[in-house]
Amino acid sequence: MNKRISLISIIGFLILISCNKKEEIRVIENDDFKWTITIPKNFRELSESEWDKVEDKGMDAFENVYGEEVENRATTLFAYKSGKFQTFESNYQIHDLETDGNYSESNREVNKMTYKTFEETMSNVTLDSISSKETIDGLEFDRFEINIDFPNGIEMTTVGYSRLFNDKDFTINIVYTKESVGKELIENILNSKFE
Repeated sequence: MNKRISLISIIGFLILISCNKKEEIRVIENDDFKWTITIPKNFRELSESEWDKVEDKGMDAFENVYGEEVENRATTLFAYKSGKFQTFESNYQIHDLETDGNYSESNREVNKMTYKTFEETMSNVTLDSISSKETIDGLEFDRFEINIDFPNGIEMTTVGYSRLFNDKDFTINIVYTKESVGKELIENILNSKFE
């Protein structure tokens, strides 16, 4: 199955917990998308092997629910983490119209599959989701949010922003449990610049 795994990485993150190290605010400039974004302080960059573990856990969860192998075609632009539950990640992959179909329809399908994967692998939680459009620096993005309420009172939110740049499916994903962290991450995304 040739599906986007941008949101599946979030699933892997929810299963994998690693340590945290305090870092300073940094600005990332990406030449591929002519994109500039600020990473909040207290977020540390995950090594390639740490992020690979996150993605592997997400793909395993997805494959267990759907019984199909997933091919990881995503190129990670960055992956950061703060504490146990806050992540900030961006990636892209080639969207082939022939194999992937219409971009908007593909996004809707991936969102449904992601929701179902959460539902099947985290059966003791309450889930709610919303899809919408969001403008970032004058460009329209698809936005998909899932709110997860755990029985122990923890509330977790995942938010993904995606947009097609020519044939590149560009995605920004965040996960947070602290409202203040979520607010800062969202502000940084909405204030990021595309030249």
